[in-house]
Amino acid sequence: MRAARAANSGFTLLEILVVVVIIGIITTMAMISINVLGRDRQLDEEAARLQAVLLQVRDEAMLEGRDVGLRLDAHGYDFLRYDARYERWQPVMSDLLLRERTLPDGIEARLTLESRLVQLETRTPITPFVPPTPDQATGGLGADIAGGLGAGMDDDEANKGPEPQIVVQASGDLVPFELLLTSSSSDERRTISGTVEGKIDVSNPDAERR
Repeated sequence: MRAARAANSGFTLLEILVVVVIIGIITTMAMISINVLGRDRQLDEEAARLQAVLLQVRDEAMLEGRDVGLRLDAHGYDFLRYDARYERWQPVMSDLLLRERTLPDGIEARLTLESRLVQLETRTPITPFVPPTPDQATGGLGADIAGGLGAGMDDDEANKGPEPQIVVQASGDLVPFELLLTSSSSDERRTISGTVEGKIDVSNPDAERR
């Protein structure tokens, strides 16, 4: 009786095959999960956010008939609008969509324009340009004060405002660009590219080379 029970307690070939199949399925699902979760989701989100904002900027520029510029450095970006009255770029104020943004720690930006790498200098805070008062324009006391504040600077230097690297024109056209976002934590990269016709895409340069 004991021998018969021992013989009956073994695994059949069918049971072994079922276990092998289950192990194979679990292993495959684990590999797929690792592949999906291994992507740098934060990098994807930043690239997708900037693409979406630029597309919205393009639509607004066409609707308002006004150029909009993107000013960026290695660690963040902000937007400027062109003021035709004073022929200069002005910071965008009170617009949540176009507010200044800082890239997460570990993510840096590199910009290429016309196949040339652009040296991204650290952005400085911008204050809106205030036109001179009538008293300053006619050379009164206000002009003397303004002249004192601008002493040592020529007119072009004193009146020069911030300049964006990427311009979205009122026609919807773009200055062609490639903006590369890199992550130091995952070594992954995402490229945001814009064409002269206003098309803006996000791609994974590492995946394209595989």
